[in-house]
Amino acid sequence: MPLYDLGLGSEKVHVVIEIGFYHTKIGFAGESGPRHIIRSYNVKSDNTVVNICNPKLTYEELVDELTKFVHSIYFRYLLTNPKDRKVLLCENFVQTVNFREALAHVLFKQFSVVGIMFTPSLPLALHPLGSPTGLVLNIGYTDSSAMCVYEGMVVLPSYNTVELGSLAHLKSIQKMITDGGEVKEGPNTYKADDFYTDLDMEVLEDIRARTCFSGKRPPTDNDAKSGTEATHRAVDMTYPMSDGQHLVINGKIRERSVEVLFDGDGDGNSVATLILDALLKCPIDCRAELAENILIIGGGSMLPGLTHRIKEEILALVAFSRFSALQGIKTFKFYKPNYPANIMSWVGGSIMGCVEHLHDRYVPREFYNSKGVATLPDWCSLAPQLKDNTAVSGSPSRRTSSPYRDFLASSTTLPPISNLALS
Repeated sequence: MPLYDLGLGSEKVHVVIEIGFYHTKIGFAGESGPRHIIRSYNVKSDNTVVNICNPKLTYEELVDELTKFVHSIYFRYLLTNPKDRKVLLCENFVQTVNFREALAHVLFKQFSVVGIMFTPSLPLALHPLGSPTGLVLNIGYTDSSAMCVYEGMVVLPSYNTVELGSLAHLKSIQKMITDGGEVKEGPNTYKADDFYTDLDMEVLEDIRARTCFSGKRPPTDNDAKSGTEATHRAVDMTYPMSDGQHLVINGKIRERSVEVLFDGDGDGNSVATLILDALLKCPIDCRAELAENILIIGGGSMLPGLTHRIKEEILALVAFSRFSALQGIKTFKFYKPNYPANIMSWVGGSIMGCVEHLHDRYVPREFYNSKGVATLPDWCSLAPQLKDNTAVSGSPSRRTSSPYRDFLASSTTLPPISNLALS
């Protein structure tokens, strides 16, 4: 329990929860990092694993799994009474309706929380920077997404996503190991596909974290025609396996396995084109400022050298006719925040949970019990939820109040940001 939670007569600090497809971050508002980062799944008695974010789960199945999951959050990790605190949920911007309604039902009906506020995770990542304007790229586990925020307001048309993330990188590592990897057993060397054709995801994650990085942009087809070959500068490494053998992770796997994020999907979209497409969908007079305030977050972005690689790819793509409207932008700058990239959204939620005058953004327990799921907003940047005792729905306009704008207006001690942007 936080030390400042001991004061008499004051409201208990809020619980901040960010549920991702693979990891969930939990903690208390006002803290500089989550108390725990746990896997987003339940383990049944027969040792089968159920991912709570699985879109194939029905509403009834979601309620059952979320009840177990939320119970472990409160009584195993946070060790606090859920009936005493409000909950701020950092959610995926396009979270399914079934999941949101099931989660609200569990929190209100099963655990009787005081109130809930749903808030999209991408704009929250700008809170720790104290910047009202920025382009946020999130490289998650199953996909990557980008969104622009200008002067505290989300530019809705700029949101885009592509199914390329950490999972695609892990599959690329597995494929390259199967195709050209080697295994050393004493003085002997064998092909990796004779032993490790289907490594566990946890092993692949460890290989990725320990050995992989993103190098310079490889030569294009035109460079290949001129005699420039696609080389790598990484040395080979050995990874000890649990069976006593040593898996050789060659330099090509270490440096080039991440290229799957830049090769794009079938439509030519990649993590780099997400940034450029987001800029194209913004008003022309906002693009230059947004291009100088790019923030990359998510666990998949923590690979060494990835930010520099994305910048190289952006500068190369701008020359294509698809992005000719952006050729006037000469500078792209990226933030280097003081918090790990994988918890930036959670830290933003922690800051937002401390703003007292945002209490009308929460859906209270009594209001939910009387009105039901109709009280749940599509997203939090709307007019106050309790105004005239009616839940407000629809997209915000420039004149619509939002908790993010209210937060910026009330914050007078934000950290300086002049030293955060990298050229």
